[in-house]
Amino acid sequence: MIKKLFLIIALGVSCVSGIAQDNTFSETGTQYPLSADGKKLVVSGFASFSGKTDADIFANAMLWAVENLCSELRDGITEVDVKKMRFTCNLVLGSMPNSGMENVYNCQAIFSVASGRLIYYLSNISVTAKSFISKNVTPFEKLNPEKKESHKEIMDDFVASESATLNNMFDFIASNRPSVRHWDEIGIRKPIVGMTMDECLIAFGKPKTDYESNGETQWMYSTSFILFFKDGKVCTVIK
Repeated sequence: MIKKLFLIIALGVSCVSGIAQDNTFSETGTQYPLSADGKKLVVSGFASFSGKTDADIFANAMLWAVENLCSELRDGITEVDVKKMRFTCNLVLGSMPNSGMENVYNCQAIFSVASGRLIYYLSNISVTAKSFISKNVTPFEKLNPEKKESHKEIMDDFVASESATLNNMFDFIASNRPSVRHWDEIGIRKPIVGMTMDECLIAFGKPKTDYESNGETQWMYSTSFILFFKDGKVCTVIK
């Protein structure tokens, strides 16, 4: 979990290696502040992506989540609805570098796609703060930033961290070109010959092991579920 925490923060402050830097979000320094939704504190809104289809936006959002939130399979993603182009995942974030803080933030993130937009909703936000005497997880709704400067600093630190992470995600969506068309099979998580690596990552997540041999790539998800790729597409399915 700690490794995943630092991975997300590292990605939040720099773009993924190899991605084109045109039409990026992180360079604008955009912030996504906390707001009230009834009694809950949330981060909500949307990002628009001109020239991208809804399917491409959803595919890229899923690919980003698999790469950055999942150690194997789809363990960081709790729910996926391909037809509605919606998924839910758990975000674990840390304090920004050079902030002087060592906090850990947890929240639930819901992403959905409609009309060229990625809609985001971060809720159930909590903090484990080293500065607190008790190391218990504290919901943001229990913080009092108006009376306690330390609570305000925690909230500001969280906003900086989640903003960097969202900007990184939006950068990836804006610049990556996914190779996805087998949506029916992805929706029921059915591997078939001809699926691309992108499609397999969206459907099944990261393989537990992978290696190349004799011009083929092998992804093993379990001892009875193995995919073989040739030229970037599934050529053999063992299940």
